[in-house]
Amino acid sequence: MSPISYQGPLEIDEKSRHTHSQSAESSMGLGQPGLTVESMLSDRKGVVHSVTPHSPVKEVVAELSRLRIGALVVIDNSNEPIGIVTERDIVHCAEKHGAAMFDLLSEAIMTADPKVCHPEDKIESVMKRMSDGGFRHMPVTDGGKLIGLVSIRDVVRHRMMEIEYENLKMRQAIVG
Repeated sequence: MSPISYQGPLEIDEKSRHTHSQSAESSMGLGQPGLTVESMLSDRKGVVHSVTPHSPVKEVVAELSRLRIGALVVIDNSNEPIGIVTERDIVHCAEKHGAAMFDLLSEAIMTADPKVCHPEDKIESVMKRMSDGGFRHMPVTDGGKLIGLVSIRDVVRHRMMEIEYENLKMRQAIVG
């Protein structure tokens, strides 16, 4: 037997066609499908963690550990992303340089010219670009300036919310 909210109208319901089922918007906290990067960023406090190209690797590693994050964006003096340092970059550097890596600067180990996305980009587009490019973090820019960083975890979580929203809307359409 289906849950009451998914069953057709009962005989007593024929008197009033108005239903009081929960809306998709209230249950999912969403206004509409087709989520954008901006909707992901709105969930956060607006803090973007970054380093300069001259930050020592030792400080970069300490910051990643302290914040319990997987990447830091490398920015220039005008807040434009010029690179990204990820855990993967650090592992490759450690294998190549050993303990001497801690004497290097972030510009020596960063992935230069990272792919970026923009607030109006759709989540599906960002997910595809990340998957195709084989990376897990993407800086978000507006007018060339860094305004955020999204991870594959963020993208997948929000895409799943969008799928759940679409599923609920279909169920509501079927039930009437």
